[in-house]
Amino acid sequence: MKIDEIAGRIVAITSEDLAGVLEQTKAVREDDTGIAGKIRTLRFGDRVFIQERTPEGDRFVRELGSEQAAQRFVEARLAAYERMWDG
Repeated sequence: MKIDEIAGRIVAITSEDLAGVLEQTKAVREDDTGIAGKIRTLRFGDRVFIQERTPEGDRFVRELGSEQAAQRFVEARLAAYERMWDG
């Protein structure tokens, strides 16, 4: 999968496609959710993407408008996973 296929969308990807995306981008942040694997902030030039997995194992990549938007997105996701741990 080419990174340009993701532009402005949320895209479900296979593990093979994920490998291709990771080859094309630079990981600038990686957090372990404790429930659904890693959530990554990826950079491709001046574009920023989030790669995450659902607790069921589905993988998604989405483009966000800025590094700050990505930071807020990741923090909100991590807070949601923390609440899941708390029951």
